[in-house]
Amino acid sequence: MVLRDYRRNRGVTLILVLLMMLAVVLATASAGTLVRLVGASDSLMTQADAPHVAQLHAGLHDQEQLDAWVVGREEVADHQTMLLLGIGGSDLFFDGVAQTDNIQQNSLVVPNQERDLLLDLDNEPILEVEPGTIVLPVIYQVEAGLDVGDPVRITGSDGFATELVIAGFARDSIMNPAVTSSKRLAVSPSDLEEVRAHTGQVEQLIEFWLHDPESQSATFQKAYQDSGMPAAGQMVDAAAFRMFTMVGDGMVAAVIILVAALLLVVGMLCLRFSFLTAAEQDYREIGVLKAIGAPGRGIKRIYLTKYALLAGVATVLGLPVGLVLTPVLTRNITRYMGSVPSVWNWVVPVLAALAVLTLLVLFVVLLLRRFDKISAVAALSAGSAGGRSRSSMRLHRSRMPVQLRLGVMDVVSRAPTYLLLFLVFAVSTFIIIVPISSAATASAPGFVNYMGTGQVDMRIELRQADPASAEQFARIVERLESDPEVSAVAPMVTTRNDTIDKDGNTASLYVENGNHTLLPLTYAEGRAPVDGTEIALSLLAMNQTGRQVGDTLPVQVGTQERELAVVGSYQDITNGGTTSKSVLPTGEGEVMWYMAGVELVPGADAGDKAAAFADEFAPATVADIEQWRIQTLGPIAEQITITALVSAAVALALAALMTALFVRMLLARDAGQIAVQRAVGADDAGLRRQYLTRMLLVLLIGVVVGTVAANTLGQRMFNLMFEFVYGGIESLGQGTSRIDFMVNPLLTYLALPAALLATVALTTSASSRSISEASISTLTTE
Repeated sequence: MVLRDYRRNRGVTLILVLLMMLAVVLATASAGTLVRLVGASDSLMTQADAPHVAQLHAGLHDQEQLDAWVVGREEVADHQTMLLLGIGGSDLFFDGVAQTDNIQQNSLVVPNQERDLLLDLDNEPILEVEPGTIVLPVIYQVEAGLDVGDPVRITGSDGFATELVIAGFARDSIMNPAVTSSKRLAVSPSDLEEVRAHTGQVEQLIEFWLHDPESQSATFQKAYQDSGMPAAGQMVDAAAFRMFTMVGDGMVAAVIILVAALLLVVGMLCLRFSFLTAAEQDYREIGVLKAIGAPGRGIKRIYLTKYALLAGVATVLGLPVGLVLTPVLTRNITRYMGSVPSVWNWVVPVLAALAVLTLLVLFVVLLLRRFDKISAVAALSAGSAGGRSRSSMRLHRSRMPVQLRLGVMDVVSRAPTYLLLFLVFAVSTFIIIVPISSAATASAPGFVNYMGTGQVDMRIELRQADPASAEQFARIVERLESDPEVSAVAPMVTTRNDTIDKDGNTASLYVENGNHTLLPLTYAEGRAPVDGTEIALSLLAMNQTGRQVGDTLPVQVGTQERELAVVGSYQDITNGGTTSKSVLPTGEGEVMWYMAGVELVPGADAGDKAAAFADEFAPATVADIEQWRIQTLGPIAEQITITALVSAAVALALAALMTALFVRMLLARDAGQIAVQRAVGADDAGLRRQYLTRMLLVLLIGVVVGTVAANTLGQRMFNLMFEFVYGGIESLGQGTSRIDFMVNPLLTYLALPAALLATVALTTSASSRSISEASISTLTTE
């Protein structure tokens, strides 16, 4: 009986299998992507023996004093200090190209021997670099296209120049992705000392390994900050390192999981629709079976066997496709973190596919409960599961063409029947718009508003290296203000000040000090601070300190604690997202770095101007704002774009399959009506237009609702993703991300609906060809 049903409904059977197969493919691929991401990240951290806490310190320090302090800390299992020699972009050339527009802080290092290891592309430790060679971070192979054998040239202001040959590329457990602003370039001890004698800024990376990092990390960081140990730089812990390594690909996995979940829901709705249609067609047969004594369990088993077999075939076909798709989606993971052979890379996707199969079968079991309510007498006497609803609309005196009017009348009269199709079209629209809008937002020039900076044309940064840095920054600002092509300059000095978090613990806060009204950024709430009694906090800092606009925040300024009024909040994803803005005095001991936002006169080319200033302002980093945004978020935006394209293809396939399924089901239900209309003279082309009208009317409503949902619920989901990525699970739902979608109207409101329209129209036309087979003679026989 099951096989006969398959042969009778080949088209519906095939469409159902494809729909369920799509759900299995995405569930398998998302599970595979997630398990490989977590596995590669953990493996990289473990093999490299990444530190649990790391403190970057600009300048020299007293190592003996640090060692003596560590002796008294029982939670510290080990520690070490690594020398970093920062090379300015104007003194660093990759394959002959000066790195003046590279926003990364590139530093020469000698590889560690025991802990915090740099790994080669086989994830083997790099313990030694031959003199005359250099090992670059893998990001420069992936993003800049450099290769082994290419030259790296380092120069100095005194005429010094040396050329090193790229011997390989390294994966760095703590500075791997683009969102981290520092990169380590491995050289031999002799080459490091040679370069250090002529150029470079010395920094120290002070690293600690704890016995129990999960419980001891926060306490240790507070103790270190209160101890007076070297701290002229950022302090980061293992949780932040892991977050940075997972940020880009984690977003990709999140989007795929979302699409897979939505597709599974749609698949279940389609399964329900198919089941109910089949049950209605078989209503009289079910009555006959019950009348002759067939047990209810046996009748249910027929349908359960049918749909379980379909789900099983979909799983068997979808699993290998998902496994093949996984390497495509994890290509970036493999390049940056390597592949980790593990049985879980196969077990987890298989379990995900089996979970989808189990859900589908259980859903069918749930649907079968309605068979218990069918009586033999009612089924035999009625011959149908339900009657046809009537519409208040009439053909009489309608100016609309008859077939179009009939299509509209059918949608209105059988609205519950079309509800499923409406939901599928709305979900398809949602699946298309949300990933594409996410990619467009991350790629848009206006995204700098959410990176803690205003709408400037150029951004100039100078790290605090010694007392001369302040004088150098003053000269840069003076030069900018005298340039005729510069219309406005907003100099800022960032300091690190202590404050109190919402749990009462001491916490460090990066405070950008200057005139924030010159080139203002966009505030989520409130306004910019205007004097030293006010402060504006990033949304993540607001959450961590437990403050709101209108509250006060205690901030340590030198030896004095000030109660500053919180007057504004803004979005920021740079420097870990925990930043603030004020107008505090900046003592030398507190300064972390200097920044100048520059606005050019209309017509001036920001790229050319940045290139001209780069040599003049060295070792400061000069970048036009678009280049700065691309280098910071470019790889993440690229990954989201790839995912968006995959999601759009899946959504269009879903719309096509569902349209084909729905049209075939409607034709089966309406066979009698179609035969009658053909008998009274209706032509086949007109009948097809009737069904096309139904589909397009439902599509129009679905697209409108899906678009509204994408720009509201979808935008909220996008912000939740950023909250998790930059603040961890404890920041979810706390409002630490308020990014507005930057929608391309032509793409979102014209191109995407047009693609859906074309897909649905073509599918409806192809699926409605069987109209010509309906005849009044067949209806009379039945």
